[in-house]
Amino acid sequence: MGFGAYVVVLAWFCVTEGVPIDRIGQTVWIIAGILAAGLGRTWRQHVRVFVDWLPLLAALVLYDHTRGIADTLGMTVRVGELVDAERTLFGGNVPTVWLQDRLYDATQVQWWEVGVAIVYFTHFVLPWAIAAIFYFVSRPMWVRYIRRVLLLTYAGLLTYILIPAAPPWFAAREGMIDGEVARISTRGWWELGLSFAEVWLKDAQAESNPVAALPSLHAAFSLLVVVALWPLAARLRGNKLASATGVLVRAILILFPLAMAFTLAYGGEHYVVDIVAGWMYVVLVCAVARWWEQRVSPHIAAAERDSAGTTVRRS
Repeated sequence: MGFGAYVVVLAWFCVTEGVPIDRIGQTVWIIAGILAAGLGRTWRQHVRVFVDWLPLLAALVLYDHTRGIADTLGMTVRVGELVDAERTLFGGNVPTVWLQDRLYDATQVQWWEVGVAIVYFTHFVLPWAIAAIFYFVSRPMWVRYIRRVLLLTYAGLLTYILIPAAPPWFAAREGMIDGEVARISTRGWWELGLSFAEVWLKDAQAESNPVAALPSLHAAFSLLVVVALWPLAARLRGNKLASATGVLVRAILILFPLAMAFTLAYGGEHYVVDIVAGWMYVVLVCAVARWWEQRVSPHIAAAERDSAGTTVRRS
């Protein structure tokens, strides 16, 4: 009953105010959902929810406010270097320019741009929805996932500070790329009659750091989602329906980072080298996290497994 009421209120809020994509708003809704789903649990378990989620919120808010200093520390902003790298790798072409020359029409929203807009939007919602689900299902699973989220987030932040780099749309504006590169990752919402969604995302883009392009955390998180969900998808086997579902889910997971890569390159948000760097960061972060869990602090990993009894579950 409590969770059903929560879903109704959240749906009403999304329709009237928009999907919450700001850190604080998202976390408030996530905590409220966990508490609503766990009605009947002890007060200590409810307090544990706040103890777990508020430090995470603080870490992410700190990241949001810190990444803006990347272009204020006197480090040289990499603009032409990335353009040169793309041209070297792709036979003199910049993939963003090549794609927009062939697919972009400034006078008309194309049908595939609906998919581009939706895929781009998932970055602001999907990783945190997965975090909420993991927390509800298994707190140890949530801890391992969040450990990787924070490692990836702050590895990206450190790179933004040390090597500030500009995206294709910025390079075109500065004359480093011949012609115009449009920033079009959100225009597909117009085709769905949801122009207000584009406004939300444009606001989010306006608040972002324009020289925090390398690595692409959009690309990185799309792969991290796959890494997190793949073991669960692999368990879908047994009867024909479960096996077929597992194959379908794994196919979607494989395609998701590729769809995000196309979205970012076509939309003018990132170079291919940014995207590949984001994927490489995920590989490195997962390797470091796994090494730490298995070698440096196995007793903590055991404690995380033992804490499964404190997981908030539906009564």
